[in-house]
Amino acid sequence: MYKWIAVFALVLLLSACSTNANQNTGQNQSTDTAKPTPTSNDKVKDDGHVQAKTPKDAANAVILALKDADMAKLSSYVHPDKGLLFSPYAHIDTATAKVFPAAKLPALTDATLYQWGAYDGSGEPIKLTFKQYYDKFVYDKNFAEPEAVGVDQIKGTGNTVVNIKEVFPNSYIMDYYFSGFDPQYEGMDWESLTLVLEELNGAWYVSAIVHSQWTI
Repeated sequence: MYKWIAVFALVLLLSACSTNANQNTGQNQSTDTAKPTPTSNDKVKDDGHVQAKTPKDAANAVILALKDADMAKLSSYVHPDKGLLFSPYAHIDTATAKVFPAAKLPALTDATLYQWGAYDGSGEPIKLTFKQYYDKFVYDKNFAEPEAVGVDQIKGTGNTVVNIKEVFPNSYIMDYYFSGFDPQYEGMDWESLTLVLEELNGAWYVSAIVHSQWTI
C-alpha cells in the first residue's frame, strides 16, 4: 500500500512541474513586444526603405500606416528619390504642394506652420501644422475601410481637373472613396484619398498622398 502511495505522490509532483513550466513559457511569450512588420512580399533595405513588390502591397501598407498614424512606417514606403508630395485637392498645384523626403517627414508633434497650398473657394493660404493638415486633408475619414476602392482609377469626380497622371505619368493609383455621408447633401459631401505609387528598381513606393472632395 505504501508503495502505491509513493507512486501516486511522484505522479502528482511531476504533473505540477509540467504545469509550472507551461505557465512560465506562456508568460514569456505574452511579454514579447509586437512590432510592425512589412507584408510578406516586402523586403527591408539597408537604408530603412521597404521594397514592396507590387503597388497594391505598397498601398495596403501605406493606408494602414495612415490609419495608425505611424509616421515611421509611412516614411519607410516613401519614394527614395522623389520624396512624398501632399496635395489637399485632386488638382495638384506643383508650385505650392509640400514635398518631404522620407528622412524629413514631419512628426505629428511638429509645431511648424507649413503652407500647403490654398483653400478652394476662398483662395486663402492653407497654413497648418503637420498634424492639423493630417487631420483635415489626409486621414479625416476611415479610408482604410472605404466604401469603394478605385484600382488605378479615380472614383470621385467633380469640377476639379484631376491632373495626377500628368504630374506622375508612370504612376499607379489607389483611390479610397466614400460617395457621401449625409443624405441631405445628395453626394456632394463625397471624399476620397488617393495614393500615388511609383516603381523604382523593381520596388513600389508612395510618391504622393492626394485628398479629394467636392470643390467650388
